[in-house]
Amino acid sequence: MKDSYENSEKKGQLEREVQFDLEQIRQAIEGLRYGQITIVIHDGSVVQIDRTEKRRFKSNSNASPS
Repeated sequence: MKDSYENSEKKGQLEREVQFDLEQIRQAIEGLRYGQITIVIHDGSVVQIDRTEKRRFKSNSNASPS
């Protein structure tokens, strides 16, 4: 019985960690229009999320250089 309880406990902990990771990834993606998300995983766990956002500006051909 104890092994069954421990396995259930580990499974529950893993599910909570996965849900947390997915929420962090969702937040990184939210509002991103141009760019990339890099997810670093070690031993099956997310350890780092990098968000690189690109901002593009329209060139103004009427503007004179200063």
